[in-house]
Amino acid sequence: MRNQRAFDELRPIKYELNYLVNPQGSVFIQCGNTKVICTAMIEDKVPYFLKGKGTGWLSCEYSMIPGSTKSRKVRDISRGKIDGRNQEIQRLIGRSLRASLDLKKIADKTIWIDCDVISADGGTRTASINGAYIALYLAIDKALKEGIIEENPIKSSIAAISVGIVNGKKLLDLDYKEDFSADVDLNLVMNNKLEIIEIQGTSENEPMDKRDLYDLIDLAEKGIKEIFKNREEVLTKREKIVLSSDNKNKILEIKDILRGLPVDLLSKSQVGLGDMEVEENFESLEENAQIKAQEIKKRVDLSVIADDTGLFVEALNGEPGVHSARYAGEHDDAANRRKLLESMKEKENRKAYFKTVISYIEKSGKEHLFQGICQGEIIREERGENGFGYDSLFLPKGFNKTFAEMTEEDKNKISHRSKALEEFRKFLEEKHS
Repeated sequence: MRNQRAFDELRPIKYELNYLVNPQGSVFIQCGNTKVICTAMIEDKVPYFLKGKGTGWLSCEYSMIPGSTKSRKVRDISRGKIDGRNQEIQRLIGRSLRASLDLKKIADKTIWIDCDVISADGGTRTASINGAYIALYLAIDKALKEGIIEENPIKSSIAAISVGIVNGKKLLDLDYKEDFSADVDLNLVMNNKLEIIEIQGTSENEPMDKRDLYDLIDLAEKGIKEIFKNREEVLTKREKIVLSSDNKNKILEIKDILRGLPVDLLSKSQVGLGDMEVEENFESLEENAQIKAQEIKKRVDLSVIADDTGLFVEALNGEPGVHSARYAGEHDDAANRRKLLESMKEKENRKAYFKTVISYIEKSGKEHLFQGICQGEIIREERGENGFGYDSLFLPKGFNKTFAEMTEEDKNKISHRSKALEEFRKFLEEKHS
């Protein structure tokens, strides 16, 4: 009998997401000493009986490696046929996962689930179902981002757990010793509405009373609720980042560049700081970006980013530089452009560059800086209706269109801000990998 766990206590569950490189979804799941590698891969075909039916399919294979048990487990290929227990379990996993999908949304595609048990200590089938769902979730998420499928086919999440009666006591999540000596052994699969998808169970000795069955279902439900909660934390572990701005265009641009990362971008208004203004009176973009981020960070227990941008003109000794937004005295884009053209009237050297600096403060308080530069020149008269600031006067190097003549998409591919954000993205990718 268990010594360290209460009768209604799960074994510790650990997940390692994206465990393998090649599958679209993979996870290493550990429940106590039971360990399973689960993968999900999407194939661009369906079984012959579904061809032309406008639907997809999900199939599963389950196996235990030779060293997963105390006595060597013979491989199916050596036996010349699939082990009956393996076949039963892989069918259970397949049925359970298909219950979570709208197969019409993956028309003409098959999702292959593979569950390989590397250490067996009871509950391998339920651990496989729980791990396989996560692998499926990751594969679908990747396929949606890559355009392999258009709609999310997952209609509900599922989870599974074992319960049983051992020496007259009802227990949750049986390990091998408990399972081996159980009077009643039951496996349940439920969806996130706590509706039962499948029950597998048997009374090994004496027949079971119906009241015991209801008690075991209630016990299983408690465990499955915990699994859902734990899984939600694993799959939605997203970083919230506050931007020190309410500029809608800037927010959309940053969101677009950070798309696909486990981060949520919030405007300062979304955290109740819409009226907050920070005086940018330093002589460098770095200091201005840092002070804005630091002032926001004092008020929120979240990550923060702030940026500052300037136009640096070589013939004007770097002006307007850090004072670009108020070059003409007020924050007036048209007045700033007029002053710049007047200052450049007699200048033959038209070289200039835009520079953006991003200050990022992690939730922990650690600070980082990222920068992006776009080289170009100042033309002699305004061109283009798009953009803002000095965009209609800035011709990026190697292009025949000003920023104001480019589409937002084309500008974002080469702009100073997008370059700084790409550096920021690389940092976040490493951080969240």
